[in-house]
Amino acid sequence: MSYIVNDRLYWPGGRRKCLTLSYDDGVTQDLRLLEILNKKGVKATFNLNPGLFGQENTVTAGKKEVSHIKLGEEKIASTYSGHEIAAHGFLHTSMYGMDSARCVKEILDSRAALEKLLGHPVTGFAYAFGAADETIVDAVKKSGLRYARTIKSTCNFDIPQDFLLWDPTCHHNDEKLFDLLSEFLSDEPYFNFYSPAKLFYVWGHAYEFDQCDNWDRIEEFVEKVSGREDVWYATNTEIEEYVRAYKNLIFSADSDYVTNPSAISVWIGGVFDCKTKEVRPGETVSLLPKTIM
Repeated sequence: MSYIVNDRLYWPGGRRKCLTLSYDDGVTQDLRLLEILNKKGVKATFNLNPGLFGQENTVTAGKKEVSHIKLGEEKIASTYSGHEIAAHGFLHTSMYGMDSARCVKEILDSRAALEKLLGHPVTGFAYAFGAADETIVDAVKKSGLRYARTIKSTCNFDIPQDFLLWDPTCHHNDEKLFDLLSEFLSDEPYFNFYSPAKLFYVWGHAYEFDQCDNWDRIEEFVEKVSGREDVWYATNTEIEEYVRAYKNLIFSADSDYVTNPSAISVWIGGVFDCKTKEVRPGETVSLLPKTIM
């Protein structure tokens, strides 16, 4: 016999599902992607290189050559309105092998430039080329950032335990994308001791849709996943802030009460039960009764 404490994380409103997207480089193809997302109310985080704003180039990367034109500085704030802008390095430099000082400069310069442009703190980062060794991760932390995304697919919906090494679920061209989508949208219980709530994280570059001639892929994905009351559509920062608020909850020693010292509401419940309880900012409440298994 075991007692299950109903103190697990659920998404806002008691939801069990959360979707977030992340796209790199700030290229002109983002404009078409934004049209698709905005039409359906799906949020994304866009990771930009302020030292390369306005530069025009092409990219091949083993596929057909397509344009790789960075949006100009004057268009950034209005273009990505309603979504999150995060840092991606000042010059999109691979920092593998660099000393700590140079890593911090590449990261912090990108953060500072974006903050000057946007007029608010930037808390997120995506590793250029997925480069994330111990020195680079430490530099991200020293630069005051809250999370950093890798390019290592998990093919699951687990909530990360270390947001400075935030592995996405999959790339948008992953052959498992739509199988994962079906699993994500399913109401079948998702077993995880940390939380039964699912987090579906898709990443990529918008220019890849031109390379692969598959804009219909993201259109189909967004059409199927959007407009659902049981899904929280969030940016990367919104997710990190919410999980941090959950981790800051203060539980009584007997697991009967909980206090929320944060500025946002948090929903908690059990692993095997759909019942949840909202813990409002500054509030102390009793937990749902323990479950006997």
